[in-house]
Amino acid sequence: MYSKSIVRSFRDYQINLVIKILIISDFIIWSSFQLFLPIFAIFITNKIVGGTIEVVGIATALYLLSKSIFEIPVGVFIDQKKGERDDLYTSIVGTILTALVYFAYIYVDQVWQLYSLQIILGIAAAVAFPGWYSIFTRHLDKNKKAFEWSMYDVITGLGMAGAAALGGFMADQFGFNILFTVVGILTLIGAILLLVIKKRIFTK
Repeated sequence: MYSKSIVRSFRDYQINLVIKILIISDFIIWSSFQLFLPIFAIFITNKIVGGTIEVVGIATALYLLSKSIFEIPVGVFIDQKKGERDDLYTSIVGTILTALVYFAYIYVDQVWQLYSLQIILGIAAAVAFPGWYSIFTRHLDKNKKAFEWSMYDVITGLGMAGAAALGGFMADQFGFNILFTVVGILTLIGAILLLVIKKRIFTK
């Protein structure tokens, strides 16, 4: 009885198109990211010449460091511009750059190449995140903010959970090259999907 009422409330709850598209886009993007993240360390140690657990740690640190350095300047730049064109375009450009890094993983076999891509990936995230957050926050429906943030977390979380389980199977059955190709394509789809809301937010 209780579960039926929850399902009914989700079905009947009205959410504006911008929020829906942003959630669907991030569902695809984060699910694709989670396809390889749990086995990324295995990729590094097995496919990178000189790849060790230490290299895994440094690669992760480089991504987080470059993201942290560039994200605030991007946010300041976005705030200085009127309207939402810059928010949307930075989100799309950053996501496309992320997809290109995933494709580039296919050709990596040296530690320095991995480190370079991790830095670029951090910059891509720094470019993509502020604009997305800005648009999402601005278009939250009145009196539904907590619900819509919760729904975003639940939907993307479920997608990442399923992808984490599927990613190991895909890598084992088809190899890392196919996995990274799928991840890159899905990320591009997530970026292109953002164009659906272009007319709506530009008009506003």
